[in-house]
Amino acid sequence: MPQQKTWSDHRAWLISCILHTTLFVALGILSRPQTRGTSGEADRPVGIALVHETNQGNEYFLAGGSSAGANASKAKPKPTTISVNDSGGPPISVDNLLSQWIGTDNSSTANGSNLDGALGSGLSGDGHTLGSGTGPGRGNGNKVKTSFFGTEGTGASFVFVLDRSDSMNVYQASPLNSAKRELLNSIRSLNEYHQFQIVFYNDSLRPMSTFGSSGRMIFATDSEKNRAERFVRGVPGDGATNHMPALMLGLSYVPDVLYFLTDAEDPFLSPAQLRQLQQRAELSRTTVHTIQFSIGPATSNGGWIRELAEMNRGTYKYLDVTTLTATP
Repeated sequence: MPQQKTWSDHRAWLISCILHTTLFVALGILSRPQTRGTSGEADRPVGIALVHETNQGNEYFLAGGSSAGANASKAKPKPTTISVNDSGGPPISVDNLLSQWIGTDNSSTANGSNLDGALGSGLSGDGHTLGSGTGPGRGNGNKVKTSFFGTEGTGASFVFVLDRSDSMNVYQASPLNSAKRELLNSIRSLNEYHQFQIVFYNDSLRPMSTFGSSGRMIFATDSEKNRAERFVRGVPGDGATNHMPALMLGLSYVPDVLYFLTDAEDPFLSPAQLRQLQQRAELSRTTVHTIQFSIGPATSNGGWIRELAEMNRGTYKYLDVTTLTATP
């Protein structure tokens, strides 16, 4: 047989090496994991971009991220916080919470219109209260004007705090009977989607209860109006007088309007007690109107009874009980 040439062996080995090398390179490329998305880029923070306009132009902040954009200020904005009172004090003010959250001041909700609109349309629909309409909040619509001894109040919920002490029985009980008559007239003027509550007091409290609880407002349906009339006519006048617990209970219902009637300046409420009542009324933007009974012409400007009304956007009225009628 003829002898194989040496260069043929070298060419076969060269071709074999090239083919195997090409095959291994191709397999390496195909088996390499593919990177997708933003792999290889620097991590970027996630947050809410805030723009602050200054004389030098816009500054950009990233709330919730670790860094901001290229034009960010070196100063980091303080996070917004809302304080919540969980110490068992009075209910949290929605006005205060909203003012902390959206940065509004008290002047923007002084008459309750901004807050009423937001809650009425956003939470309570066409009802008066939040949610299902059984709570203490306010809606924007369905307000009515009612009167108590000629003092007018506008709102959708009303509380009447009436003195029933023994001194209301003078002149054949004309003070107590007149108070009951005016009270029932005011309640009759309400529609079924308005709410009310009645608190008679002497040295103890006697509210009109509902569903076994005295802590709720009552819708002014015909049946509840009839029940209120039976309750009012059955309340006697007796005992001494203690104003403060009755006023605090009345404000705890969070009404739009509170009417307060008494024939006794004594016991006097101190400035500290008046401030406490004002702070409680301010939580719900409650207007407080006061009516004072006494014998003969007024001998003073009304003292703390007038001051209570003036501190809470209300009016004060004095009535001579000798001019009242004893007819229930």
